[in-house]
Amino acid sequence: MAMSVRASVWVALAVGVAGTWVAYSLGSWQTKRAEGKLAVEARWRAAESAAPRDVSPANTSSVRGELPQRVRLRGQFAHEKSVWLDNRPLDGRAGMILLAPLVLDDSASGRATVVLVMRGWAPRDMQERARLPKVAQPRDPIVVEGLALPHPPRVYELSDVAEPATLPALWQNLDYAEYAKASGLHVEPWVVQQQGGADDGLVRAWTRPASGVEKHRGYALQWYSLAGLIAVLTLVLGARALRRK
Repeated sequence: MAMSVRASVWVALAVGVAGTWVAYSLGSWQTKRAEGKLAVEARWRAAESAAPRDVSPANTSSVRGELPQRVRLRGQFAHEKSVWLDNRPLDGRAGMILLAPLVLDDSASGRATVVLVMRGWAPRDMQERARLPKVAQPRDPIVVEGLALPHPPRVYELSDVAEPATLPALWQNLDYAEYAKASGLHVEPWVVQQQGGADDGLVRAWTRPASGVEKHRGYALQWYSLAGLIAVLTLVLGARALRRK
């Protein structure tokens, strides 16, 4: 009987050690996630402060492997194939972001490459919510500088309703395949968040995506605290039980 009781104490100690290890491992996992988010923030800041890289049809394919990065492009907007991204508030105001295709021409090869440009933000018409804002539409070749990103910020969609196939249109989110189908254009799988430029009535006050570093640090602290608590209780209660038995 005494041996059975002693064995149960050792089993409880083993469970305590396992619980400590699990909690500590989860804390370490959250710490690594926070470090990964910090690395992303560092790359983002470095890209914002770097000199822009000149992009042409000859080197667009190399951009996608080094995002984010500052770029400079020259081409003409195809305004008739633009998309407005809905539900993008700014400073508490309802609004939308204009996404326009920029056609890059290469006089040497005669090829045309298309890159989608986030031109800026405009307020929503609260009287007629489906009305698209009127903004300046430059027709001459233009130089665009900005930050190349994998895709525009996404918003939650309540349903899987297909986006309008006729452009220009109001969409919730950008889907490259759906855009190619609606526009007939083959676009690069990345976008440019335009910075500066002409006075066209659009607001280009871009915000950096929240990384959630503090959230992961908070979770890590909770798991480490739990690991410490389990370890202390296991040592204290286990020692008492072994002495008593």
